[in-house]
Amino acid sequence: MLCRRSARLLSAVSNTSTFCNAVSEKRIARLLFNEKDGEKHGNSDAWKGVALLGGGAVISGVISSQDSEDDEDEEVDIDHDAQKAQGTRYKRTRMFRHFCAFSSLKYKTELFMTGEDFLKAILFKDQNLGSTRYTDLTHLSEDEYQQILDSAPSLDQETRGLFRSIGKVAVISYPEYLFLVSILSKPRDHFLKTFQMIDVDSNWVLTKDEFELVEKLFSKGLVEDSIENTTLKVHFFKMDGTGVITFDDFVHFLDGLQKECLEVEFNEYAKGSGRIQETDFTELLLSRTLLSEMEKDKYRGRISTRSGVDSGISFFQYSQFMNLLNDIHDLEIALRMYQIAKKPVTQEEFQRAVKVCTGTPLDDKMVKLTFKIFDEDGDGHLGHEEFMKVMKNRIRSRGTVNVEIPPKSWRAFRKCVHERMMVAAI
Repeated sequence: MLCRRSARLLSAVSNTSTFCNAVSEKRIARLLFNEKDGEKHGNSDAWKGVALLGGGAVISGVISSQDSEDDEDEEVDIDHDAQKAQGTRYKRTRMFRHFCAFSSLKYKTELFMTGEDFLKAILFKDQNLGSTRYTDLTHLSEDEYQQILDSAPSLDQETRGLFRSIGKVAVISYPEYLFLVSILSKPRDHFLKTFQMIDVDSNWVLTKDEFELVEKLFSKGLVEDSIENTTLKVHFFKMDGTGVITFDDFVHFLDGLQKECLEVEFNEYAKGSGRIQETDFTELLLSRTLLSEMEKDKYRGRISTRSGVDSGISFFQYSQFMNLLNDIHDLEIALRMYQIAKKPVTQEEFQRAVKVCTGTPLDDKMVKLTFKIFDEDGDGHLGHEEFMKVMKNRIRSRGTVNVEIPPKSWRAFRKCVHERMMVAAI
């Protein structure tokens, strides 16, 4: 997770961010409310409302981990072993705590994840991590560390999934983990921005030195040498550091990363059948969110009473829906515009909004399923605030977890009051 100083630095470097926000809003508004079948789709009042949006819409930064007020860089306790291993090299945020809990390797004073550790950390369900370590810690000798580096696949070596292929024979550092998590839910148009920010000399190839700037960015600002070699660095830049990454290589890697995480998640529920049921999809959607069990039960109840003959959901349908996360901020703008125009979001309008924001329509089955889950009263209109809350929770919890709330904190008090009021209203 970026500290505020780093976030301001990135904002200064990306001096077109405000302009891009405005352009994004204007583009979506034009496509949603422009002429449709010879008639105006919307009205002048809608445009007045759109104008009020200004630059207020949230378009995610190029390299940012989470965008919740509860996910700021608060200091948290970490287990003693991790604290001893990492010292003061990194800021001890909840992301750092999560990394330490799943890191299974230690070399000298540094903790590392394997490919298997990384996937476990990303797809971890339990939101109450506490101070538990979820894997045994193995101390590597210099020879063992070098053997792991020697086994790193080359950039041109095709694998079905990089992190599954490297399995337990890999070393992934904490800065690399933060970088990977930060780009997991980014749309393809952000790949270019990310690449350009790392490409300091703007020659359209990334060198090892440029890649290591990311590592320094995620450190606590201390002047320390970067980790000489890791599995990812050898994969990208060869053992001697002379390799380079082209933009095509970069996009291929990020596409593969996103697809691999979705495949692992889907296969966990499909159990070899190649399809998941609607109830499983609902559980999968609600898992790894920070919603209370009371909130989750509300959605479970809807899908259990509204499901008919269930033919199952394919991986293509599932991945298409989950890829909405990559464009969730644009979709939020679109749905807000319908709200401002006082137009209900029907299945047809939701499909239109998705196509405007992603460029491709969503499978009809997934549109119907979305309304089964998020149509509160069954009137055929999307409860878009509920929909956005769940989808944003999916993004915020990916690769990290919510630290348990201290019992005497103001946040705990608010949460308790809210839940008591919800119970009283039932």
